[in-house]
Amino acid sequence: MGAALRATHADVGRRWTLDEPAAVSHMSWSTFAAAFKAKVGTAPLTYLIDWRMSLARDALRTDTRSISELAAATGYESESAFSTAFRRVVGASPRHFRDEARQQARVE
Repeated sequence: MGAALRATHADVGRRWTLDEPAAVSHMSWSTFAAAFKAKVGTAPLTYLIDWRMSLARDALRTDTRSISELAAATGYESESAFSTAFRRVVGASPRHFRDEARQQARVE
């Protein structure tokens, strides 16, 4: 499990499939998925999406990369796909999130 987490964290921009972290852990995908969910509390690909969105939120608060560059860096093929995932997880578009974060930083 640790090897799979290290691999996905080290290469967050890669287009991971369930088979790949399972192989890193020397398990079948079904065994890996069940073990991962039991230990981490969420499905492996859900964890990866949440991790990517956590990195994206941090970057949107502090980074100057474009949303398109951020999308590619977090494993999305398009800004649109990234924006859809971000909105689903965070509840706001990346642009709105960035604007709010910048406005809040000015107030503090």
